[in-house]
Amino acid sequence: MKRHEALIPLSHHHHHTLVVAQQLKKADENTSIQQLTRDVIEFWKTDGENHFRDEEEILLPLYSQYADVDEQEIKNMLLQHIQIRGYVMKIRSTERPTIETFNQLGQLLDEHVRLEERVIFPRIEKAIPEKYLYQANGRFHRDSYSGF
Repeated sequence: MKRHEALIPLSHHHHHTLVVAQQLKKADENTSIQQLTRDVIEFWKTDGENHFRDEEEILLPLYSQYADVDEQEIKNMLLQHIQIRGYVMKIRSTERPTIETFNQLGQLLDEHVRLEERVIFPRIEKAIPEKYLYQANGRFHRDSYSGF
């Protein structure tokens, strides 16, 4: 999918997230719970949390200046942010999270990225003037996985 150049860093973050989501969705009884826990915490600490901040503190407020953000898809996106944060908190605070918890988080991450890439980002690209998209880009964090 062709993405506006200014949103490419966020799309790279999404690619990294899909890699993590696949790992979590495929986890089974032969997978190390300790390693999954470390991987989720590391992903969240280095990229996931900052990515959500990029969207919530930079991109969506900018979008709200040019479009109505009282859309069900935006509400779904933010609800998923809350749910994903909840899973990460649960994984951090549980002595031995279940494989099902990791599988569910993986499924949610997958659905979330696809919502943003297929629905939200195309709307943002259409609504926000190009010069302001580029200005927003300069404020996004750099993904540890892709370097974008």
